[in-house]
Amino acid sequence: MKPVLSLLSLTILSNVFAQETVTFTGKVLDAKANLPLISANIGLKKYPYSTATDGEGNFLLELPNNVLDDTLFISYVGYKIFKDKLSNLATSNQTYRLEESSTTLDEVVILEQRLYKFEIRRLEAAMKLIKGNLYACQTEVTNKEYNQFLGYLLRSNQKALYERYKPDISQFEGPMLTFFKGYHYPQDETKETKFTKGYSDYPILDISFEAAVAYCEWFTDLYNNTKGKKKFKQVKFRLPKLKEYQMAALGYKKFQSWELDENEVEVRIPEKPNDEVATKHRTIPVKGNDILFPWYFVFNYRNKAQNVRNCWLGNFKVPSGSVSCQVNKPDGDGYLFTAPVGRYFPNGMGLYDIVGNAAEMIDEKGKACGGSWDQSPEESTIRSVSDYSGPTGVVGFRIFMTVLDEKERQK
Repeated sequence: MKPVLSLLSLTILSNVFAQETVTFTGKVLDAKANLPLISANIGLKKYPYSTATDGEGNFLLELPNNVLDDTLFISYVGYKIFKDKLSNLATSNQTYRLEESSTTLDEVVILEQRLYKFEIRRLEAAMKLIKGNLYACQTEVTNKEYNQFLGYLLRSNQKALYERYKPDISQFEGPMLTFFKGYHYPQDETKETKFTKGYSDYPILDISFEAAVAYCEWFTDLYNNTKGKKKFKQVKFRLPKLKEYQMAALGYKKFQSWELDENEVEVRIPEKPNDEVATKHRTIPVKGNDILFPWYFVFNYRNKAQNVRNCWLGNFKVPSGSVSCQVNKPDGDGYLFTAPVGRYFPNGMGLYDIVGNAAEMIDEKGKACGGSWDQSPEESTIRSVSDYSGPTGVVGFRIFMTVLDEKERQK
């Protein structure tokens, strides 16, 4: 039989552990304006302890005695990083004033080109051919990717544009407000933050149509002006037209027309109703066959959002009373809100989450395609078009790319 600790024993142990920790409290301010910096990141150089400032710029960081030889850092995007040994700092109510970065625009351009050289290579690999000179990214734009754009605006002292294009979560309140504050918290992937849950690989939400267009223009300039080896010389990143999105959502590489209903697709016909693997093929018209989802190539799933084991094939609002497969995460399909990009199966062109997860903007302001985590499967098909009137927690975007000079691909 295992021994039972008495209340006195627990009290003694609690006091021992309490004596082995030191609590640091402080406030982080803008050095010039003397205003609090909200969600400034506070952490250690070697050990995985971190926190962030609250709405008044205050923080509390409790640390064990065995890490007091480490260095504390305080960082905030657009500001110089503060670093000092913990042994040099007061433990209570110390004020830290961060100075804005004085990086010049020319230096920013050089910095950005170095910073995103790897990202550009990764993006090139992620662009999937639709037809001709038109490509689409295999995933929605993520928080990490969008925060790189916002970071550029701050580092280049374009604060007005930063305020205009940053996520707007003013429509939320209560628990949803708390969730989306954390959802958009910019977190660098460093040794100090790797143990903190973040949403860097989730789709960007809560931004305006103009912000998505600005991101595309920024990334176009960044790609075209970056020196070194690239797959293309000149490209244009943009939001898709409705017909382009629908063809990308259909995902059939041999599509014959930009009009969805004028196409025929090849499907696999199983011998038995519950079979998922089939060797028999048939060509059927898109029109009149209830092809609603991009997994239509398994004929029995052309208008179903669940497989034979009741697992959801996309991130939707699960209808009340639905039977779901056994998953280790909440809400039937695995996620209460958005899911990390690329978690479900891709379509025939290699595009993930083309329906569900985040509804995706097209080039017509106020229109988004494919449905979202907060819409039913019937509202989240390859044909679905929904309205939005501003930043919202259900709409994001995917970049499409037009190659402007196909003949001048760089070696």
